[in-house]
Amino acid sequence: MLERNVYSNLFDSFNNFVDDKYVNSDVAFSRSGKVSLASAIKYPICNTKKTTSIEANRFIRRELGDNTVSITKAGMLDRLQYISPQVYIDMNDVAINEMYSYKEEMASFKGFFVTATDASVIEIPNHKITREEFEIPENTKFKTHKSSARISCMIDTKKDYVLSSNITNKYVSELENALFHLNDVKDKIDLTKTITNYDRGYNSTELMLKTIQLESYFIIRGKETTFTKQQRKMEKTDKSDQTFKINLNNAKIKRFHSEELKEYARKEQSMEIRIVKVKLKNGITETLFTNISEEIANSHEIKELYGDRWTIETDFDRLKNKLQIEKFTGRRKITIEQDFYSHILIFNSLMAIKNDAEKNITRKPREKNKHEYEYKSNLNILIGEIKEQMPELLSNDKEEVQKIVDSIMEIGSKNLVYTKINGPTNEERDKSKYYHKKCKSNLKDSF
Repeated sequence: MLERNVYSNLFDSFNNFVDDKYVNSDVAFSRSGKVSLASAIKYPICNTKKTTSIEANRFIRRELGDNTVSITKAGMLDRLQYISPQVYIDMNDVAINEMYSYKEEMASFKGFFVTATDASVIEIPNHKITREEFEIPENTKFKTHKSSARISCMIDTKKDYVLSSNITNKYVSELENALFHLNDVKDKIDLTKTITNYDRGYNSTELMLKTIQLESYFIIRGKETTFTKQQRKMEKTDKSDQTFKINLNNAKIKRFHSEELKEYARKEQSMEIRIVKVKLKNGITETLFTNISEEIANSHEIKELYGDRWTIETDFDRLKNKLQIEKFTGRRKITIEQDFYSHILIFNSLMAIKNDAEKNITRKPREKNKHEYEYKSNLNILIGEIKEQMPELLSNDKEEVQKIVDSIMEIGSKNLVYTKINGPTNEERDKSKYYHKKCKSNLKDSF
């Protein structure tokens, strides 16, 4: 109930965010017009991803309660260019700060929050002004018909909340985005009680040391070429779990992005890294780097914690294919950022209602199924309900907002899909029925 109530309170306090500090012009909303400041801030949140001109008219008629009024696509986009995307970041941060102040309810592993950070490349409008504002190099113009940007998120792997998000030029590295997330969340959640999972692309001494400096924890899927001396020593002694002192030499330090971290590294001179070798179901051994002590988690628990990283892949799929985050309203960078951050807000509110709705599911799976199943809320139906009701949710009528949220949650607890628990691995599947050698997903090694 906590999570749903946090977002109910956020929605009914929407007018607190209708503030001139989020307007990039002194005169943009000084005169009355069809699109007020409140309506301009609402529009990206209420966008149902129809054609912009249709969407704009549908929205403004609902806002003004007049089916005869109309607005052009250019007219709506003109109003939007004055709204700072920061308003949606701030709205989301208010909810995250409130929820994660209840540490006992939000923690998922021995009092720790378990998170994952990853990035994904998305398609953005292939237009001259978009390419210029996202600083896409001109020499790529004729090499591809697509323009792209990088989105990066830090997600709670148990609750599915996006704790920090960013949309940048494609050429901003995954490491730089990961460092951004650590700095961004340090005032939202207790990093000293946070374990963050990273895939091989984040195999970085700088990221490890930054996490240690913040007194937080990481698990990184390692490469064979990282800490090779230490890994060879483990092979010779046939150990699968060992902690080493890693020296921080100038060659490593000079590649760091932050001068502050460089000074910290020179002062510390070394860091302790635990290397854990874990065996997958297919017999392949993977290497995990961590600073989690054995007192906190044994090697089996480390493997299980890292396995939860897959949640972020699922959530990226939801953002792209369920919420259609790549279908942008306009071509300007500010409009693309509005669409992105407003949909992160929608995604988190969706997860809050979904999490609470699933606590009220009473239906039980059939016992004679070949595999173990559990029931989950039908996400497609919840998305449709939230998008349809969003204009009414963003009001000051606390009682009405709560009533709408309760009705959506009830729908979420009754419209269900069943999902497999610990489904068969590629080796265990009936290959004549499920397996195809040309399918890349069947060839991946996965936790």
